[in-house]
Amino acid sequence: MFFNKKPQIKNNKKLPEAFIKTAKMCGMRELLKSKNKFFVEGNEVLIQTFSKGIKAIYEELESGVKAKIIVQKNQKIKEPLFFCFGLKGGKETQAIYPEIILEENSEVVIHSHCTFPNSKDNHHNMEGVFKIGKNAKFSYIEQHYHGEKSGATVTPKLKIEIDEDGQFESDFNLTKGTVGKVEIVLEAFLKKNARAEIRTKVFGTNKKDEVRITDIIHLEGENSKSLVTMRAAAKNGGQVWMQGETFAKAPGAFGHIDCQEIVIGKNSVAKAVPIVEVTNDQARVTHEASVGKINQKELETLMTRGLNENQATELIIKALMK
Repeated sequence: MFFNKKPQIKNNKKLPEAFIKTAKMCGMRELLKSKNKFFVEGNEVLIQTFSKGIKAIYEELESGVKAKIIVQKNQKIKEPLFFCFGLKGGKETQAIYPEIILEENSEVVIHSHCTFPNSKDNHHNMEGVFKIGKNAKFSYIEQHYHGEKSGATVTPKLKIEIDEDGQFESDFNLTKGTVGKVEIVLEAFLKKNARAEIRTKVFGTNKKDEVRITDIIHLEGENSKSLVTMRAAAKNGGQVWMQGETFAKAPGAFGHIDCQEIVIGKNSVAKAVPIVEVTNDQARVTHEASVGKINQKELETLMTRGLNENQATELIIKALMK
């Protein structure tokens, strides 16, 4: 997938003001100060600076960027890495191809911000591979902002390989602004004693918002463990489909899928599809799923405390997304 090039250092351009604004909107203000940065607008790498213990190689393409980031063996990176990928214009295309490798016994936290603040008909595609070595720990937090006009089409695909005793934690959030059309596929493969926790939160706010998210876990190693947590709300005609799949194939493997969705307003649609499969009599997978309107008792309780119905509804949705 990647190439042989010398590591590059690029730090001569600033992040666009619109990207800074949306990063702050998504609670990432402090991360803008991080020394570990990788900023991309369109197909141009604006800034690439990393501390000791991290190797980075990238290639600018016609409509995007390939990047290979390696956290070296035994390196525990204290300061988070901050990635920002975005499009300034309203009708543009971007493709991002990241490969992130954590070598044995390494640790890192990466915050990623994808932003399309002026999107009318933008297309963003991501095809990524994360490789987590033995006893390595990787925390990945991703915050999206797709503008206010439901004009983005976003289609990320991510494959994750977690080696023995490795740990991966993911937190995907798309709760600010509008969604547009989003189709996400995440697939993780766990070896012996590996751990994965995948969290997703999405809010479809209108009839132009269409979301389909599929999280797939393969518990291939002995005593591997996983938790998939999905939270979504569909409002005013928004459509949300969330599918969690867990396949347990080894003794001692255990997985759980937890999906909760709220439906608000006419023509809104929310679907929850848990799929579980066990092919070893010493493994176990459980699931719980709920889809429906806001709890009336909770709504009435908040309204008796001075909130109107819309304010109470928004507060309940925010609580679901925490």
